[in-house]
Amino acid sequence: MKRAILYIRVSTDEQADKGYSMRHQEEFLRKYCEMNSIQMVEVIKEDYSAKTFLRPAFNILLMKLKNRKLKADFLIFTKWDRFSRNAPDAYAMISTLNKIGIEPQAIEQPLDLCIPENKIMLAFYLSAPEVENDRRALNTLVGMRRARKEGRWISSAPKGYVNKMDDNGKKVIVPNEYAPILRWAFETLATGQYGVEEVRKMCVEKGFEFKKSQFYEYFKNPAYCGRIIIPAYKQEEEQIVKGQHEPLISEALFDQVQLALSGRRFKTTYKICVRDELPLRGYINCPQCGRKLCGSASTGGSGIKHNYYHCKYPCKERVKAPVVNDAFADYIATFQFKAGVQEMYDMILQDVFKSKSGEKNATKQALQVEIDKNKERLNKAQQMMLDGEMEMTDYKEIKRNIEPKIEAMLSQQLGFNQIEVEYRSYLKKGLTAIQNLGHLFDNTPINGKQEIIRSTWKENGVISEGKVRTGKLNSLILLTTYGDGQYRGDKKAKGSNFCSLSAIVPQAGVEHQYQTLQLPEYDH
Repeated sequence: MKRAILYIRVSTDEQADKGYSMRHQEEFLRKYCEMNSIQMVEVIKEDYSAKTFLRPAFNILLMKLKNRKLKADFLIFTKWDRFSRNAPDAYAMISTLNKIGIEPQAIEQPLDLCIPENKIMLAFYLSAPEVENDRRALNTLVGMRRARKEGRWISSAPKGYVNKMDDNGKKVIVPNEYAPILRWAFETLATGQYGVEEVRKMCVEKGFEFKKSQFYEYFKNPAYCGRIIIPAYKQEEEQIVKGQHEPLISEALFDQVQLALSGRRFKTTYKICVRDELPLRGYINCPQCGRKLCGSASTGGSGIKHNYYHCKYPCKERVKAPVVNDAFADYIATFQFKAGVQEMYDMILQDVFKSKSGEKNATKQALQVEIDKNKERLNKAQQMMLDGEMEMTDYKEIKRNIEPKIEAMLSQQLGFNQIEVEYRSYLKKGLTAIQNLGHLFDNTPINGKQEIIRSTWKENGVISEGKVRTGKLNSLILLTTYGDGQYRGDKKAKGSNFCSLSAIVPQAGVEHQYQTLQLPEYDH
């Protein structure tokens, strides 16, 4: 009695659209075996594409046949497209099966392959599904390119967006609750003061988790500024079109970020430090080789970790981190506003707000005019729809286009007053912070510590003979503050034991010389 293996295959779309269910195939194949007195030795079921033979169940079957763990005369299936939809691969697999004594056969399209002319029919049976696949793929490609040219985002929504359906049943992407964090990330990176990894960690602190390996690529995606890339195809060159979705950032901001990432806009880079114990890592240079000092912790005999700033081999420069950190905090604690600076600052601030108020009011009035116009258009369209002069689908399209514009203008209008209040608050906080820099440095997280360092020093400090020579001060510090070398505030007493800094800041117009932080003696 002849023996046969039943091969049953569907793909998800075929099972749904054409009714090629596994149950139907199995019943048909079993009846065929009963009618022809063929013994069934195995039933293989698979839900996999037939574009290739990289199919789990089929490969297991092939391995059993090659190892002689399963013996049969036929591999039968309903139609040849159940076996393969790729003619070259199908011919190769038929040859492989024949070598181990297996004859593949489609019972609805039977062929005696010993007759040469039947190979023409085999070619047709195998090529027809392949042509169908290629046509479907081409139609899909053309449809996707057409959608992109219309400015539609057709794949999974990028971070900060979510996929939705509009009133016309078309897929769209809209900003989600994480969009403000991503917008902040772009704005922060554009300043050139932070690296990508540093920005990513700050985003995580804000509650938005990014994978480290993918975060850099988000800043290269033009979709965030409302652009859609159409890849090159045949004779068509790559194109960039305006998208229909709402951009998270402006095109100008996106371009600024690209310059920051390429390193062409900012010459100074700051070393990323993620440890509170080493805030000055990357901001102090070695006196021997001029390289930035690294930072690390070593464990003593008691098991307690001690943090140091040190240079790489072969330099042996090393200084205790707490000593340097406290010396720097004591140093900036001496900064005090010069007489009249705060009063002058407040007066200038008032003048700026007064000069901008006329422009702000004019802009708000212009926005209100546009809001009223769009509301009138929407009401008019609604009335025409109710009167039967306009189709419901046309009204929905008009509504879909106008309502986001109205909401955006209302948000912009409301934002004017909020921005002014927040701006005043931030500026006043800034004045208070400068007056308490030492206390602020001690109690702020690592990102805040490094921001204070960057805002205070114009260039890196240098370790020399057990002392830290501070870099040139920022111009704003020079113009608005003075130092007297004495600690002011609620600093811990340990700081005053080793800080013998003369922190007199020279008057404006005089080049600032290096100031020296005296550190206690220690073993290198």
